[in-house]
Amino acid sequence: MTKNRPSPPAGIILSVLSALVVVGMLTFAGPCGVHDDGTSGTCVWAARAALGAGVVALILSLVRIFELDEGERRGLDLGVGLVGALIACLPGTLIDLCASQAMRCCAIMRPFCMVLGTLMALVGIGDLVMRLLRLRKRPPASA
Repeated sequence: MTKNRPSPPAGIILSVLSALVVVGMLTFAGPCGVHDDGTSGTCVWAARAALGAGVVALILSLVRIFELDEGERRGLDLGVGLVGALIACLPGTLIDLCASQAMRCCAIMRPFCMVLGTLMALVGIGDLVMRLLRLRKRPPASA
């Protein structure tokens, strides 16, 4: 178990991006909502899935800030990076959205999730790669 100094900025960046996903899905980047006839479109389900994935990413990234074990940090980086990739793919790719490109789900929610999810994936996987490269450069421990 390798102890290390407190979390570098990657954990804080991942937390901020995850929090933005959660807040965005609950406010300005969410779908239009329930239709006049009481039904909801698939875009509502895409937003709920993105919200749930954002909450998971937020929890993982907050744990990552306070984690001192290097192996745990690498695992949390991977987890947040993969959840970020999922967020980027949810609206419009994995869950269909409205056919009209002028609707809020296509005009705001989809690009919002794509940008933040991609940034989360890049930061998480990028930090993981940096940590793995640093691990390879470390001299072998003497017995």
